[in-house]
Amino acid sequence: MLVGTSRKILTDTVKLYLDLLKIMVPIMILVEIGIRLGLVKVVSHLLAPVMDLVGLPAEASIVLATNILVGLYGGAAALISLLPNMDYTIVDATVIGGMMLMAHSMPVEQRIVQKTGCSLLFTTLFRFATAFLFGWLLHKAYTLVGGYNDAAVTLWSAQQPGEVSWADWAWNSAQSLFMIFWILLGLVTGLKVMELTGITARLTRLLAPTLSVVGVGPNAAPLAMVGVLLGLAFGGGLILAEIRRGHLRPRSIFLSLCFMCLCHSLIEDTFIILALGADWVGVVLGRLAFTVAICVPLSIWVHSMPDRIFYRYLFRRPNADEALAAT
Repeated sequence: MLVGTSRKILTDTVKLYLDLLKIMVPIMILVEIGIRLGLVKVVSHLLAPVMDLVGLPAEASIVLATNILVGLYGGAAALISLLPNMDYTIVDATVIGGMMLMAHSMPVEQRIVQKTGCSLLFTTLFRFATAFLFGWLLHKAYTLVGGYNDAAVTLWSAQQPGEVSWADWAWNSAQSLFMIFWILLGLVTGLKVMELTGITARLTRLLAPTLSVVGVGPNAAPLAMVGVLLGLAFGGGLILAEIRRGHLRPRSIFLSLCFMCLCHSLIEDTFIILALGADWVGVVLGRLAFTVAICVPLSIWVHSMPDRIFYRYLFRRPNADEALAAT
């Protein structure tokens, strides 16, 4: 059994790694071209005032934009390429990481959210606004506390500052990508161990009461917790299946998805952000506390809202055929 499990872990890791290389390598090349042509500097200069609001270097705008469109690994690839050209402290890593966790892979994940019946416009604006607010709060909190202005330590290497040849850049990038394989292997192994030892199930039961605080019904809470721990696609898929069976109430569905939009894949995504040098207090405890603080008043507002407004602006129940197709 041990040999079979180990073989599956290695196979899954290699498959995931090859899929990620298809995303990360083109992004790293494009960002490097943008750096050498001066395009990154132009874009960063234009967006610098926005980044100043959350205390980030201007180059962080490239990372956040890539993260929103492509996902965490795409954002990480952009960050790896930009690290030699930007100041990157623990505070910066935590703020960037917190914002990346709140709003990433938007074209894919928001399609899943829309399939459940939730308003695409509202949930998209909700994620953008809360990501920026979370980044601002993290910046203010860490500035107030102080002591986190040392250079952030990442789990992969980066090229030295200054102009390097394409050959040197390729070698440095290959070293970073090689390190990512081992990070992934550790992550996949850890997730499997947590599954086999029942830790994932225990965490689900431990955190499930949190959802009742934000108005998520008992039928939806266990499904949403899967999304909170393992990813929005997992939790959203389970909720879609239950929608088809008619077991969930619309307002509970809506609040579940809003919660998952802000706090999902608590294990995998968080580990990636920690590997980028973020402080765990901000991106784990801070993220959970912020999500609850946002979703409690949202729940009160949604539950007090007349049906005609709720169904017109926030939610449209998909019919059985749509739910089936989505699953």
